Amino acid sequence: MLLKRFKNVLLIAVLSTVIFSCKDDDDRGGEIIPPRDRTEQYATDSESIETYLETHYMTVDADLNVMIAKIPEENSSEYTSIKDQSDYPLQFITRKNDTRLSYLKGGRIDDPVDYKIYYILLNEGGGQRPTTIDSSFVDYRGWTLENQEFDRATSPVWTSFPSSTAEFIAGFRQVLPLMKTPETTIVNGDGTVSYINYGNCVVFIPSGLGYFNNSRGLYIGPYENLVFQIKLKSLHYNDHDRDKILSKDEYYNPSGVTDIGLFNQDSDGDGIPDFLDTDDDGDGVLTRNELKIPGTVPQLYYQFNDIPSCTGDQVDPNRLKKHLDSGCQ
Repeated sequence: MLLKRFKNVLLIAVLSTVIFSCKDDDDRGGEIIPPRDRTEQYATDSESIETYLETHYMTVDADLNVMIAKIPEENSSEYTSIKDQSDYPLQFITRKNDTRLSYLKGGRIDDPVDYKIYYILLNEGGGQRPTTIDSSFVDYRGWTLENQEFDRATSPVWTSFPSSTAEFIAGFRQVLPLMKTPETTIVNGDGTVSYINYGNCVVFIPSGLGYFNNSRGLYIGPYENLVFQIKLKSLHYNDHDRDKILSKDEYYNPSGVTDIGLFNQDSDGDGIPDFLDTDDDGDGVLTRNELKIPGTVPQLYYQFNDIPSCTGDQVDPNRLKKHLDSGCQ
């Protein structure tokens, strides 16, 4: 699919789908059919994924690469389904669709479904966790429930947010925070890199968290459920608005799913989430300017945990940090 066309080209940053958009002549004539009711479609997708997990088995090689095949009718008792195997237990998380109407200001698409995302954590990893909006360096392979491979990246590629030209499906992004980067990376004498103890996961994605009613490439039709194996090799914590606060930290009332909270954290109510807003409190002073440490040459900035309130209080949690207090300039 797309990566076949981009293997030797600088890859475009992505927002909400790991597979990059293809030209119309690469997909099924750009086929888009009218959307079905999302709740009804999810019921169908859920049944299909459950059936797949019950009727297929998986093998894992020494490098933790997964191969999945259908359990043959003959001697079926000799095989253990994905659902029933215990070497790498099947787990799930429940998430809302966080696909955006636009990559900057748009709210989430209208989707009432609470999606169950099945996954198998082959290895958690020993480094740091990304959020869904950080830049992640990943290998991956993707296939349909018919076991038709549609995409793979055998060398790590960067996936970034935001991008107005390509998308990263929600189901792929939402599993990334379950993994960690490698514990160690080693540059070998021949210039290759060895990644030691990295996150490795298989995820089963219902169409509502994929392309839904759209088709992609030769093998992804409308309402296609997708499977990915993802290996997390590195990450970069982003500061999208360059205000000296990492985007992952611009969520100040943690509860539930942090990554959705990042989009909902809008301190000045201007429709722009704080992690994309250069003036978080709307007081006319850029956030980065409010974080300057007075009298430092060269200019230094407060680290997030050290940002004081307007009165200089760094301890009282009931006081707004100065960059969130519109009365403090």
